[in-house]
Amino acid sequence: VESARDPCRPATPPPAAEHSHPPRPADGRAMSRRLADGATAPRPRRKRCHLALAAVVPRRGGVWAAGVAVVPPPRRPVAPAAAAARTLNACWDAEFTSERCCLTRDEACWSGRQDRNECCSGYVAEAPSAAGAFGRWVAASPRAPPSLVRCIGRALGASDSAPAAHLGEGWQSWSSLQENCFCNNSFTEALECLALEPDVRLAIDLYLGSGCTAARLAKGMAARRAQSNTSTSVAEIFSFEQDPEGLKEAAARGRRYWRPRRLAVSTIHDLRRLQEDLVTPSKPALLPRMWFLVGSPYPLGHEILPYQWNGLDVVCLHRQPIDVLVVDPDGDVPMRAEWQVAEELCRPRRVLLHNVNLPNHAAGWIYQSLLDRATEWRLELRGSYVLSHEMWQHPARRLSQSRSWAVFARTSDVEISRERGKCRMC
Repeated sequence: VESARDPCRPATPPPAAEHSHPPRPADGRAMSRRLADGATAPRPRRKRCHLALAAVVPRRGGVWAAGVAVVPPPRRPVAPAAAAARTLNACWDAEFTSERCCLTRDEACWSGRQDRNECCSGYVAEAPSAAGAFGRWVAASPRAPPSLVRCIGRALGASDSAPAAHLGEGWQSWSSLQENCFCNNSFTEALECLALEPDVRLAIDLYLGSGCTAARLAKGMAARRAQSNTSTSVAEIFSFEQDPEGLKEAAARGRRYWRPRRLAVSTIHDLRRLQEDLVTPSKPALLPRMWFLVGSPYPLGHEILPYQWNGLDVVCLHRQPIDVLVVDPDGDVPMRAEWQVAEELCRPRRVLLHNVNLPNHAAGWIYQSLLDRATEWRLELRGSYVLSHEMWQHPARRLSQSRSWAVFARTSDVEISRERGKCRMC
């Protein structure tokens, strides 16, 4: 699913360069001269058909078919010389040229001006200059629930009215980036759509962070229960957070969609208190109960052996099986112990992994592990989005500019036996 404008796309076109060129000429030779000077070839006008559901095509009779993701048409390639000239124009002018500053030891070039590593680097100069090189798509498996796929298609198609973030350098305005991109993207839309499914009642957002994912889960649960007037059962979301101040900000994000309950899970006494609260019957309500657990899912610095009693163990002991498990850890969390407890004890029916494409990120190895065990897990959804439609200036940061995610569903024993009966290779 690709939206014509997602929350990270600039609401207005970026400002023109200092030496702007005239409009597109009709003469092809004039256009060649412009491209030789470093200008960008004009992009053809695109119809808004690209917000159609990629990989999910409606057929006659209202039957939905899913297949391979449809990637948007590629941008017209820019010659390496033109890309280099466009990048280096920010460094050089008539007085300070690359020949003067990079090929000689003229220190006057770097007194209060650009950085030598940036301006004299061929790597920086040859790097792509538009974030269109990154994918913005969602692909659905043929086994994905049709209601879930249709919901994501409607949600992303309606995201044109969402606020936009225009952050050329990427980290200049963290609050704007967090609100517009981390909280409003294809991953959070998939979360809310999954929470709208009628069989979703229990969820664990393993790491609360900014609270965006937990809020979208609660929003979907509350909307579905309000539509069906389901108030005879209890819906619950559990999430862990170590920073008390960050927890306050995250709790305020979804205050309209949940009933909060805050407990510490750092000591043995805290875990006993949590266990007592979990076995106490809760009163059914339309809004889900949000459990803010202050601490880590598993004690920091400890491996799975010798085993340490932990808050995740207590939650799953009394609430398994979990309907939805959201895994979006920080880059420095290996999640070896946390994932083993979550998979074996919590027994989630669906797992949502975020940032599976980032280097040294736990979601990546968990994604590969589930993908390799096709008899236990099946991949239902894959998606990707970008944090900014302006290419971040430094190439080292561009590895994290595109974010990919995946949704896995646990395969039941009945489905395994059925597939083995059909396939001789199994």
